[in-house]
Amino acid sequence: MKKRILGTLFGFLALFGFGAIYYGFLTADAAAEMMAQYEGCLHAPDMGLIVLGNILGAYLLVDVFDKMGVNDAKSGAYQGAMIMAIVFGIFQAFATAQYTFYDASFAMIEWVIGIIHGILGGAAIGAYNSKLAQ
Repeated sequence: MKKRILGTLFGFLALFGFGAIYYGFLTADAAAEMMAQYEGCLHAPDMGLIVLGNILGAYLLVDVFDKMGVNDAKSGAYQGAMIMAIVFGIFQAFATAQYTFYDASFAMIEWVIGIIHGILGGAAIGAYNSKLAQ
């Protein structure tokens, strides 16, 4: 149980940290512009739900890595990328199909950002697991 909690914590910190840098700093102006343009369907982000989403993403990686025996940063990064490519790919496909403000280029960028999330979160969890495997 301790392994899962700490693994989720380290994964969360990597996922949330990257998201804070990318969404909070690098693309904050573009997000504000999009919120103004699509005022009726977008609102200010709910930090509680963002935290919850990152915890769930980290726990998904912890649980799958535990079953797969992922015990190092390199394989964690690779498997994290593959898992998040699928998760983010599913979401991007459905969002592109349903929302007018989503286009293929926006979806592709978000998909790649999701893969980077998986690499960083997966590497953090894999590195933590490697300390436990010794």
